[in-house]
Order: sequence, then C-alpha cells, then structure tokens
Amino acid sequence: MRMERIDEPVKVRADFQGGVLTPLLFRRGTQEHRVVAVNARWEDREGAQRIHFFSVTVGSGDVYQLRLESGDMIWRVESV
Repeated sequence: MRMERIDEPVKVRADFQGGVLTPLLFRRGTQEHRVVAVNARWEDREGAQRIHFFSVTVGSGDVYQLRLESGDMIWRVESV
C-alpha cells in the first residue's frame, strides 16, 4: 500500500446528525468522490482550534484522510 501526502483544500458535503459529523462526498479538482465508509474519526487541537480528522474509503476503494479545521471551517485532504 502506498500513501501520498496531498494537503489541499476541498469542498465537502457532510451530514450533521445527532451531534455526529459525517463526510458524505468531496470534490477534488473536477473529480467528485463519494464516501462509502468512514473508517475512523478523531479530534485534536492546535491551540484553541479543534481539528476533526476522518479516514474515509471512497467508491474507487482509495482511502483518504480528511481534516476539518473548526475555527475557519476549512476542509482539507491530507493524504490518499
């Protein structure tokens, strides 16, 4: 398995249900990736800002790591 560091902003459609944040799909460039499974989710902090992380599997079978910076609400793809 090969991992590629990306670190780029992306547009994400997410669901906020029952206090749980779940990414549903994201757009990277012109490609749209539908999330078929959330493998893991965790939180961290950078100073006062809470950072939400998600390991997701998309329809192609690739596994991406997404990051939401709650202070400015910016989503990023960290790696694939």
